[in-house]
Amino acid sequence: MIDTIFSFLLGLVCGGLSVSACWGLFWLVLASVGLAKGTSSWKVVRASVIAGAIPAALLGVVGASMDPARVGTWPFVCGVLALPVLLIGLGLRRLPDGTRVAGRLLGGVQMMKDTMLGHHHACGGCGDEHHHHEAS
Repeated sequence: MIDTIFSFLLGLVCGGLSVSACWGLFWLVLASVGLAKGTSSWKVVRASVIAGAIPAALLGVVGASMDPARVGTWPFVCGVLALPVLLIGLGLRRLPDGTRVAGRLLGGVQMMKDTMLGHHHACGGCGDEHHHHEAS
């Protein structure tokens, strides 16, 4: 019984660290593209590296220190899947104004992505090649 609970908790930790590492990698890609375009700074890239590298390193430490036979057990797999399922469930909840949490999150991600990539909102999302301040 204790071994089953430990496997589940270990899977839960691995699932959470995996989600965090992927989230950091997502922002690292966007920040790197923004840096290449000149619309983002090294500070954003550095923060994205840290946001992905720390959970990835911790996941590596946990993975290296655990018994490989534990990975295929059902409690471990249930633990790994628990956090993504929980996040999906929380994303489907409605806020007091009637919108869903996931919609708000995606809207915030879109706004941050547009800011880092230099898209303009006033003209439908054009990029740097369109200069609004120049007279036609």
